[in-house]
Order: sequence, then C-alpha cells, then structure tokens
Amino acid sequence: MKIYTKIILDKNNKVLKEEFFEYSGTMALAGIHYDYKSTKGNKLMEKQAKRERKLAEKKAKRLAKEGPKKEEEKKPALDPNKPISLDFLTNPNKE
Repeated sequence: MKIYTKIILDKNNKVLKEEFFEYSGTMALAGIHYDYKSTKGNKLMEKQAKRERKLAEKKAKRLAKEGPKKEEEKKPALDPNKPISLDFLTNPNKE
C-alpha cells in the first residue's frame, strides 16, 4: 500500500510530483490523520481566546492612556428622612 507524504498536481490535476513509501501492516499504525472537522473545535477556541486577549490588551491600553477614573459622589435624589408630599411629586419647578 502506498502512503503518500507529498503530492503536487497541476491545474489539470496531472501529477507533477509525488512522494510516498510502501507500507504493509494495519492502517491504525500508519499514522494519525486529522481532517478539518476533528480540529475545528480547537481552532475556534484558540481564535476566541486570541480575540479576547486582544480586546483585554486594547482595554488596558485605553485605561492607561486615560488615567484613573475619578468617582463622583452622587447625591441621593430623595432624602430618606423627608416624607414625600403631593406638591413634591407634581411641581416640575421644585428641586
């Protein structure tokens, strides 16, 4: 049985060069053969990890460029000690 290691074809599918060796034995010992479907999951995970790593680098670079953010203290809109009156709810000019 021929085990091909390299085949070069022209545009008309004629063999220009072929490299192979003769093998006689069980096919399981001939070598590991991967196809697209068997490696698709790993490639997708690597691609996603690369994308996430790039996004994290961009975010870190942007944060370093902008500097640390200052936290503003927000004044509560309503004072919890004051009762809410109808005038407070309906008057648009009152703050």
